[in-house]
Amino acid sequence: MKDPYLLFWTVLLFSSIAWYGFLVFYIGIKAGGEIRTLIKDLTIARPTEKK
Repeated sequence: MKDPYLLFWTVLLFSSIAWYGFLVFYIGIKAGGEIRTLIKDLTIARPTEKK
């Protein structure tokens, strides 16, 4: 049988890497959507300039 401490730390390591990866993609997707919304709102609010 494998060492229980080794199994515990292996599971903890891979689950923390998976959690970090999930957060990176989740926050990236949310931030990308918010940036698109802000750009759209700023484009609408800014008066058009003609030269």
